[in-house]
Amino acid sequence: MATTEHAVKSAYEKADLSSKDIGVLEVHDCFTISGLLSMEATGFAKYGEGAEFVKEGRNRTEIPTNTTGGLVGYGHPVGASGVRQAVDLVHQLTGKAGDCQVEIDPNRPYGMMVSMGGSDKTVVSMIFKKAS
Repeated sequence: MATTEHAVKSAYEKADLSSKDIGVLEVHDCFTISGLLSMEATGFAKYGEGAEFVKEGRNRTEIPTNTTGGLVGYGHPVGASGVRQAVDLVHQLTGKAGDCQVEIDPNRPYGMMVSMGGSDKTVVSMIFKKAS
C-alpha cells in the first residue's frame, strides 16, 4: 500500500493535520486485506498490526471506519466508489448518517477518505472538515 501511504501523507501535509485529527475514516476495502492494510497506511495501526487493530475493535472505538459497511458490506459501485465514500463522510460530518451516525469529537472534526483503483496504483485521499 505504498501509493495509499503516499497519498495519505500528502493529504495530511497539505491540510497540516495528522491521524490524531481524524474523527471518522472511509477506506477502500474492496478486499478484506486492503481494508486491513489501509489501517496501517493511514497511520492508525502500526505496520504489520492492521489485522490486530481491527480484531480488537479499535476501528470502531478509536477511529470509526467505514460506518456503513465499507465497499465489502455496502456495495462497490465501480467508478463511483469514491463518490459514495465522500457522501458517507459528508453524512457523518453533518449528522445525517441515520443509524450509522457516530459521535464526532469536536477536537477531531475531520473525516478522511482513501479511494483506490488498480490495486494501489491510483489513489486519492481527501480530508473533509465538519462545519462549525
